[in-house]
Amino acid sequence: MNDSVFDYHINKVIPNTILANKEFFLQNIIREPKNMDYFITKDTYKKACNKFGEEVGDIKCRFTANVIDDYFVVFGEFLGDNNTKAIAVATKDNAIRYFTYDVNSQVGEWQIVNDKVTEFKNYQKTSSYKMSLFAGVVASILEG
Repeated sequence: MNDSVFDYHINKVIPNTILANKEFFLQNIIREPKNMDYFITKDTYKKACNKFGEEVGDIKCRFTANVIDDYFVVFGEFLGDNNTKAIAVATKDNAIRYFTYDVNSQVGEWQIVNDKVTEFKNYQKTSSYKMSLFAGVVASILEG
């Protein structure tokens, strides 16, 4: 997998596609595991590959979900050798928050203001790469 394509997929295509189709995403995708898998591993990934003129390959993502401080949070861990290893999408009412977790154990969030992706905010590094540590940092951020 091309690292540039994957980086673009994670940092641009996914959050912007979510916001471009916000109501549909909130009503039909995030709470349906099959739909979430298709959205992340097929639909948005194909858009990223097409942007770079790359052949669309297969990517795999393992999803889990939890409720944290009234947010419904879906965690997705990409399986394979990628720069970004995981994402988390948190929804509460009509609000959406989008987090990333990279191979350097850095947790970050794309800030969403007025339904637009604005700037990237780095939070903290975890002591090692583990989904439970990522989930813990996301939980502490959401719980404020």
